[in-house]
Order: sequence, then C-alpha cells, then structure tokens
Amino acid sequence: MIIVLDYLLDTGAIVSKFVTPYAEWASEILPGEGRIVLHEDVDAFECYVLEGELAIKSKILSVTSNETIIANGTDEAIISNIPAGVQVEWPDGQIDIVNDGEIRFSVDLPGTYTFRFTAVPYLDQEVVIEAIPAT
Repeated sequence: MIIVLDYLLDTGAIVSKFVTPYAEWASEILPGEGRIVLHEDVDAFECYVLEGELAIKSKILSVTSNETIIANGTDEAIISNIPAGVQVEWPDGQIDIVNDGEIRFSVDLPGTYTFRFTAVPYLDQEVVIEAIPAT
C-alpha cells in the first residue's frame, strides 16, 4: 500500500491523503517539497510533518473553561490556556487566531455552542458551552 500525504511547508499540517494499493505507482509518486510518501497507513488527523518526517501530534490543548453560562448577554464563558497561534472556529463559523491566551463568550439565547481549536502540532479540540435560560 502506498500513502501520499501533501502538507503545508510552513506548519507541517497535512492537507490531503491519497491511498493506493498499486505498488507499481510508487515509482511515479515521488516525495518532494510539501509531499511525503509512506508504505503504511496513518491517521492524517493525528499526524503532521516536521522537517520532512512524519510526527505524531501531541496531547490535546490544555484549554480550560466554564462549561455552563446563563444566557443573559452578560454572563461570560472564559476559555483560557490557549497557546499563541491557535485557530478558533466560533459557533457562528467565524475563524480567528488566538494570540493572547484566552477568548470570552457571552450570549442571550439559550443553547449549546461549540468552539473548535486547531493548531499544529496539537490534536484538534472542541469545547462545548451550554447557555441556560435566565430565571
């Protein structure tokens, strides 16, 4: 089996994975800048490329937060311990890069709000905040 991973040169993030059982294709698929060729399968979500070699992402970010807030527009969830350069996807789909270690979130509508954190060399992580109705 031949596995071809294409990755971003600046971060090592794997952006595509191609798998073929045809070993004769190996001579046509060459490693190069931004590409690595393997002979064993890997979970591309758990790996990245460091100095041209496959590396395993480290443990989940040590992000901490309060998991429940009151949906009154003023009660605030603080998600902290975020390393600089981590990408956060907000519940509305907006994407930002966190550089100051935390984000703050308040809302006036009850519901479940999911934040997704992504950064090489970490495993992706989701944080769920439950906004409960004000009494």
